[in-house]
Amino acid sequence: MQSFSFSTFKHMKIASSNLGRFSLLVLLKAIYLCLVSGIVLLSPAGRDSAMGPVKHILWTPDGHPTFESYFTTWDAGHYLHLSEEGYHSGDEACAFYPLWPLLMRWFSILTGGDRIISGMLLANVFSLIGAFIMLKLVSRRFGEIVGWWSVAMLFAFPGSLFFQFIYSESQFFLLLMLLLFGLERGNFTMAFVAALLLPLTRAVGIFSVFPIAFHLAQQWSKNYQLNVVQHWWGRWLIQMVGTGQFEKPELPGASANANKKTHWWLLAAPFYGWAIYFILMWGWTNNPFEGFEAQKNWGVQSIGNLFNFPKFVLALFNPTVWHGFTGSLLDRCTFVLVLYCLPVIWRLDRTWFVWALVLGVVPAMSGMFTSFTRFASMAFPVYVALAVWLANPGRRHLRLVVLTSLVAMHFFLLWRFIFFQWAG
Repeated sequence: MQSFSFSTFKHMKIASSNLGRFSLLVLLKAIYLCLVSGIVLLSPAGRDSAMGPVKHILWTPDGHPTFESYFTTWDAGHYLHLSEEGYHSGDEACAFYPLWPLLMRWFSILTGGDRIISGMLLANVFSLIGAFIMLKLVSRRFGEIVGWWSVAMLFAFPGSLFFQFIYSESQFFLLLMLLLFGLERGNFTMAFVAALLLPLTRAVGIFSVFPIAFHLAQQWSKNYQLNVVQHWWGRWLIQMVGTGQFEKPELPGASANANKKTHWWLLAAPFYGWAIYFILMWGWTNNPFEGFEAQKNWGVQSIGNLFNFPKFVLALFNPTVWHGFTGSLLDRCTFVLVLYCLPVIWRLDRTWFVWALVLGVVPAMSGMFTSFTRFASMAFPVYVALAVWLANPGRRHLRLVVLTSLVAMHFFLLWRFIFFQWAG
């Protein structure tokens, strides 16, 4: 009975701690949205000077934006359009991947058919849960302080402003965290579902096969060592080469039984997701590659850019504006920050280093830095690296400078976004 009481108390303490963490994240999110609403309501000058109507954004008959317009600018308008009208051949909105508008449509049943409320709720709930999982994962490996600073760096980062609006970033980030959680805890069913859905959310999701493969290879290596040391010849070999005592390898949070298997079938999940995407586009538009065709209308994203390194280098050193659809100096500075963090990420976790390449380098090259500040909000290892490096007590002043700079740039882009100027 005493043991039961202690165990119950322990679980209640953990639950209480988790509830406190999540409540704090909810409070921060609520403050942010109230601030955005206040800016919109208290800035009549900004309303009158709004740029001309953008396709798929809500406007009054006389050409003025409504209150909802400020929350549905740029790509959000395309996602709303897709959630209401679906995919049709020749529509430029076909360039956007389908899982996010589908979820908005399905969830709108609970919001009285209002797609804007549906999208806003989903975006904020998804990003909240994703941040909570990230906090748990980082805190477990590097400590609570680093965990909170990682989340703080993520939320302060300028590109994370899209976590609050009707963009697919929140959904992709949640799926990414679920995939990491599943892999690190040995829940391979969760990992498989998340990996399956990533390519249905964003194009870069198909590249998740590389960090998954790296993770599985590491697991196989540990299992191989474990099998070797369980035999007399393995122990003899270790003693002969002078490697000392062998320590049993374990995956964080995974059970002993889970460690005995290498789930290579996980590698198929992103490809299954991609196949589902092509099947859906074929059924909706009679062309499985309609999304690729629509992407040509934007003139930026191309997988061929990944193999044109000279073009990439020229683009890196040829900014044309402080921030714009193309030629953005801010996007290039963000990429430099990603590069700066790569050595730290390599020392922290090799699998996360592969994730940093997939989430931080591939989008920069494929789009020649277009919208890179937004895309970089997915590169979670960057924020962990910043938190680990800045968590040193001797860098507390630098930590505040970095955080303050990120927050200032965040709100600069937020102002541009809600008043119909390019933010990312």
